Amino acid sequence: MEGHVNGQTTFRSRRGRTFTIRPVTPDDLPALVDFVRRLSPETRYRRFSVPLPDPPREEILRRLGETLMVDAGKGAALIALDGEEIVGSAHFVRAPGSDRAEAAVVVRDDRQGEGIGTHLLRRLADLAREQGIRVLYAYVQPDNERVLRLVRKARYPLQTTFEHGVMRVDVRVAPQDQGE
Repeated sequence: MEGHVNGQTTFRSRRGRTFTIRPVTPDDLPALVDFVRRLSPETRYRRFSVPLPDPPREEILRRLGETLMVDAGKGAALIALDGEEIVGSAHFVRAPGSDRAEAAVVVRDDRQGEGIGTHLLRRLADLAREQGIRVLYAYVQPDNERVLRLVRKARYPLQTTFEHGVMRVDVRVAPQDQGE
């Protein structure tokens, strides 16, 4: 079951729970800080690519502000909610002058495996296409199998390359133009 109302999407998880996906607002920052603090140190590392075992509030706000408060037309930021509680987030930021955007999806450890990440990625891809973006990409640690499983479950074509010791995952969310 999935429905769209006023920028919000609802869906039922594999475990029968109903979640809402909606755009991030500035009022969400306190809840987002709590969300990041509730991620395991490994999940925070995988999301931010730096060890953040017990990050201070200011560091979380700095990192969230860089990626989640995106100007319209330059990207999008979403959260997944179980009631009022944030259990996942996703965003993309367009690379200047291109049809590509850097993206990230993260789901709280205790909610992984319910399809939240897949739904966040699909909604993010919809918004990217609306903004003329054809490829979402992410730089991830080479052993991050979760990212590859997430993209495969969402059924998008992907390509991986290695750059400076990290894996770049390109996810095609819009068809190629003829002649490419």
